[in-house]
Amino acid sequence: MSEFYILHKQPLREQEWLLDIFSQQDGRLSVIAGPRQRHCDSLQLMQGRWSGHDDWPQVRVMECLSELPFSGNALYCALYITELLARLLPRYEPSPALFHSYRQTLNGLAGGGLPDPWLRLFEVQLLSGLGYGFSWQQDASGHVIEDDIHYDFVPGQGFVGPAVQGIAGRDIIGFARRERNNPAAWLAAKKILRRALDDLLERPLTSRELISVSKPNS
Repeated sequence: MSEFYILHKQPLREQEWLLDIFSQQDGRLSVIAGPRQRHCDSLQLMQGRWSGHDDWPQVRVMECLSELPFSGNALYCALYITELLARLLPRYEPSPALFHSYRQTLNGLAGGGLPDPWLRLFEVQLLSGLGYGFSWQQDASGHVIEDDIHYDFVPGQGFVGPAVQGIAGRDIIGFARRERNNPAAWLAAKKILRRALDDLLERPLTSRELISVSKPNS
């Protein structure tokens, strides 16, 4: 059987659901769950087996492997990374590294503590997995990022400098080194990664609005 997460579900026919899932083995795909599998939740690690040769295979067996406690802002953050996957992941392309990162991030969010480091590292992994990763050590021309230079970030290219204003090189380097006690670096990374992701998204994320409501200063 294959481990997977449910990214989205919607009613299909009487007593049937269409599930958009992220499988460790098969990547993202849609499957049909019958009445025995109706009570299934997103954000929980599942295990199952499906079969069929059409676009929507039928789930034969499905069970929950773990249940994580989510509430408040941690819940909204978990919904955010799930919505990113549902909106950006191509179908039928296995990505074991991204699956592991998603599971690790959900576990970290459910465990309490600051969510921002978990979100930023997942966003980096997601962009890399989609083929849109960029260097945090070099600018778009291949020159090493320098502390005392400011840079613009251009989606699809990376950092371009020098810039009159923009992002301080020291903050880019700080995030590249994952300096936990450098809030300016993580705030800069949040802005950079949001711009990179927004360039790929066709419309605003619903979950991001929920996070903004729960954290007005986010």
